Amino acid sequence: MKVTSVSFQIFSHETENVEKIKNALNSFLQDFLKYANISENSTEGHYGDKITLIKYDFQGKISEKIVDYLFSKLDKADLLYLVSTIDSRLEKSKIHIRIDKQKFIAEGKLYLRDGDDIIKIIISSVGGPKRVKEELNKIANRAMHTQFQD
Repeated sequence: MKVTSVSFQIFSHETENVEKIKNALNSFLQDFLKYANISENSTEGHYGDKITLIKYDFQGKISEKIVDYLFSKLDKADLLYLVSTIDSRLEKSKIHIRIDKQKFIAEGKLYLRDGDDIIKIIISSVGGPKRVKEELNKIANRAMHTQFQD
């Protein structure tokens, strides 16, 4: 898959420890941090509470390596679920993936989650939705093949 950019977006509410969230993401992305454009913006929520948006943006060739790394860290069942639900996650050539934020912070592992309290990952690529689906199927097939060889 020809990936052009990857973005990790996390909303941190006032009751959460922003540093703990950033430390977990920094640890997970440690080999790629020097390529990251990291931003942090705060705003006020509906009820007057502080909400911080943390973004890690990656551009160019490093994005493909990050996507390979990301998919290698997904549980095989989650990878298959991602493939089976790809139509609801695609917006033109962008894949929207949602990771359980609390499990990620506690365990450092990726678990797909559709709902709130997530880390949103947006993968931008070229080639259109059909190409993205084909490439994702290839990745899933390779992952399943290596699982049975282990």
